[in-house]
Amino acid sequence: MIPKIPKLIVGRSLESMLYAWRTQTKIVVQDPEYVFRHDLKLSEYDFGFMNATNPKQLYNNLTFALGLTSLLICPNKISNIRKYKEEVNIVTTGNRKITLHVAEFDRFDKETDMFNVYDFFDTREMSSNNATILTDPESDFIYQLNLYKTPRVEHNRTKDLVGSSRMSFKQVLSPDYGQGIAMLKILRMLKSAGINGKFAWQRGEKRYYKRPKLEFYRRVTSQVLKPKYSFDEIYNMEQTKGAPWKTLETLRKREGT
Repeated sequence: MIPKIPKLIVGRSLESMLYAWRTQTKIVVQDPEYVFRHDLKLSEYDFGFMNATNPKQLYNNLTFALGLTSLLICPNKISNIRKYKEEVNIVTTGNRKITLHVAEFDRFDKETDMFNVYDFFDTREMSSNNATILTDPESDFIYQLNLYKTPRVEHNRTKDLVGSSRMSFKQVLSPDYGQGIAMLKILRMLKSAGINGKFAWQRGEKRYYKRPKLEFYRRVTSQVLKPKYSFDEIYNMEQTKGAPWKTLETLRKREGT
């Protein structure tokens, strides 16, 4: 017998997942967007209701909460979603097929022509500093540079870097906006902030330093989505306290969190 549900959200964004939790609605996530830990647009929000301190933790904890309470259908990777009248067929990458009878089908996110691009660099030589963020509000290419404590155990006293950009599809494919050019822009930003590499030489009282030594780690490209509602609108919605919400609250009380 085909399961019947009143509403199904098909989403990719953090907003779609938060909306599913706020409204206690079942959701399937296909090709999820990359959620950036240092997203300045979300830096002022309190994510304590989901035991999170940043957007990435919020995404991970929402995924756990939605999956634990069966609001997230097929938490594995989705290869295809087909809808015919009120019947929805969900196919996973393992070729597992789930058929649902859905009264209301809601595609929550629309694609745009822009991409968020994140270039991660490991530092090999860089002077000690207290900087955590540098910005260039006049450019979309490396408009934000975050310095964070490295997760590399052997270098746990240094910082690594990630530069954020907004690009068109054409720019993503262009070598003029590749990781090599991104590194040059980052080095200029570090120099302007007085962040250097190793000491080189001294002439009189003037000390000279090499530029920081960086090593490209990876580039993450994620399409910019336009959700049905803004993050702020969803964040400020009244929480529906259905059975899934009560289940999670009960577990929290047991764990003392």
